[in-house]
Amino acid sequence: MLQSVLNVFSWLLSQGAPIIVPVSVIILGLVFQAPKEKVFAGALRMGVGFTALFALVGVIFSALGPAANQMATRFGLVFTVTDLGWPTQSGIVFAIPWAMAAIALFIVLNAILVALGVVKTLNVDFNNHWIFVFYMGATYYMTGSWLLTIIVGLIFWFVSLKMADWIYPMIDAYYDMPMEGITITHAYSILWAPIGFLLDKFWDMIPGIRDVQWDPESIKEKWGFFGEPVFIGWIIGLFVGIVAYFEWIPTGAQVSAALGLAFTVSFFMLLLPRAAELIVAGMAPLSDAVRVFVTKKMPGRDFHLGLDAAILVGAPEHVAIGVLTTPIAFLIAFLLPGNNMLPMGDVAGLFIFICVFITNTNRGNIFRGLLNSALILIPVSFWIGSTMSVANMAIVEGTGFVLPEGAGMISSLCVGTTPVGFALYQVSSFIAGIGSSKDLLIGVAILGVFAAVWYLMRNRPVEYARELRGEEQTGMEDSEVS
Repeated sequence: MLQSVLNVFSWLLSQGAPIIVPVSVIILGLVFQAPKEKVFAGALRMGVGFTALFALVGVIFSALGPAANQMATRFGLVFTVTDLGWPTQSGIVFAIPWAMAAIALFIVLNAILVALGVVKTLNVDFNNHWIFVFYMGATYYMTGSWLLTIIVGLIFWFVSLKMADWIYPMIDAYYDMPMEGITITHAYSILWAPIGFLLDKFWDMIPGIRDVQWDPESIKEKWGFFGEPVFIGWIIGLFVGIVAYFEWIPTGAQVSAALGLAFTVSFFMLLLPRAAELIVAGMAPLSDAVRVFVTKKMPGRDFHLGLDAAILVGAPEHVAIGVLTTPIAFLIAFLLPGNNMLPMGDVAGLFIFICVFITNTNRGNIFRGLLNSALILIPVSFWIGSTMSVANMAIVEGTGFVLPEGAGMISSLCVGTTPVGFALYQVSSFIAGIGSSKDLLIGVAILGVFAAVWYLMRNRPVEYARELRGEEQTGMEDSEVS
């Protein structure tokens, strides 16, 4: 019986967010006694929204992928590890025999902790639980210790839930959500929020940088149509196309390739917000029902629903950074000491999700978001992704996962975007006797820095939400006076 349930659960998770999320919304809607018609309509909107979102990401990946390969060839990049991307990476994780059982236990434990008031967030982003299982699998297949495997997974998972609680106050204030109670549990994104807040404070102290303001509203106000996402996307695509394809003197085919990329990026920036809007709107009936249910059953209890950062990426600043990070990532891959990973699978579509909380924490300033990405997030992703290739291959060997023909050492940038999980893995490796004192030092240093930065910024989400709402109120008062 248990195996049959796990088989159904395994099939569901293998379908991806466009199916997992709507099914989850319907089930939770029934549990929390939401109006059936509204829940079904919301689930349908979310399914369509996620389908559109990933279709658009597929389009931009197909367009930027060849350009990225061309840049790699042009600049002579040669690496020993290949970034196969999060779809392949998650497939490797789901091949772990106990992966589905681990995810099911995380979900049950999450519900218990919410009921007890230990955490406020119910993580319904079931698909992205795989990142917790990845570091559990890395620990298990490298150390052979079940105890260390469980400890690594539980700590990484619990920290992510608490971060979702912590970041909640700023979500509605920044994005003006159509419903209350939504937060983000996307571990690749939210764990960068403390760093984002700290960097925003740091840039405010640097002459020159503190005065640069590249947010969509100010750009559009200053430049009119030339500041709209559709034109900015066209310019970004054209620039990347010129860098990737042009030679002197450019041929007609090269001009055509650059222009085609320009229009594709413009299309991406224009339509992606529409997909994100569908996802957010679809969650409204469930969110309202959960809030009513919790208010009735547990008066005074705060309660949030945790979702993928996909619901936020429609904002123009995130779309712009998602595209601009592709050429930046290739440049960093070439120049970064200690990097052994060739950016391939994740480079053209991942950073639009990962860079969310180092941009919105900087008031949506695209300039600062790019600085934060180029100086910290992307280099860290390469370093960790490269280092985790050995553990990744151990999971591949242990599960019998079949890699694409000709694949050598593999990893992914998405694995590299979770330094907390990496730090826990490093510490566990030392404890198990397969790691060195250097591994222990790196792990403890990452955890220590993360904890210290969070402590310094512990009040920032609430303060930031007040600042944002204060700016909105001031703007309303000014408009009334005029």
